[in-house]
Amino acid sequence: MTDEIIENITDFDAGNIIGLDVRPILAGGADPLEQILAHVAELPPDAILRVEAPFDPVPLRRLLAGRGYGSRSRQISERHWQVFFKKQDMPPLPDLPDLPDFPMVWRDGILEMDLRGLMPPDPLVAVLKVIESGRGWSDNNPVFTVWLSRDPIYLHPELVERQWHTEVIRQDSDGLLIRIIRDKDT
Repeated sequence: MTDEIIENITDFDAGNIIGLDVRPILAGGADPLEQILAHVAELPPDAILRVEAPFDPVPLRRLLAGRGYGSRSRQISERHWQVFFKKQDMPPLPDLPDLPDFPMVWRDGILEMDLRGLMPPDPLVAVLKVIESGRGWSDNNPVFTVWLSRDPIYLHPELVERQWHTEVIRQDSDGLLIRIIRDKDT
């Protein structure tokens, strides 16, 4: 599912990659976050940071997405992932401090939130806060996507009241992926 969630590096230039292998740091029982953030701070604007890790570090990807970095991951083997980070020309992710933590990323310039791990009414609250804040979508492209565990029956009337609607992108054993779109006449 991770490769579906985050594939949002634009202008991927493999010739300008700076590598950091955090597998030995993790194997030694230490947290590599400080080293990763130091590399990010020194990263030239057009460079890509490649992090070698024993797993796909989704929390790190979310942290850096909030700082404007796109990411792309690929699994090399069972215990070897490569994750690429590049500064993107995207707005910061919406800040929703009063809700439990959940994955939220930019993919192809569109906000995608994974709300499957939240208990009701938090998914509904998260969607409405994004709409009301005006962050996570733009007037030129009033759309964002949301992963849910089930059909959000209580969300639909709230969206209609705010002149938004949903379209199902995908529904399967992974859950429900919907596109939330502002009505054209608003």
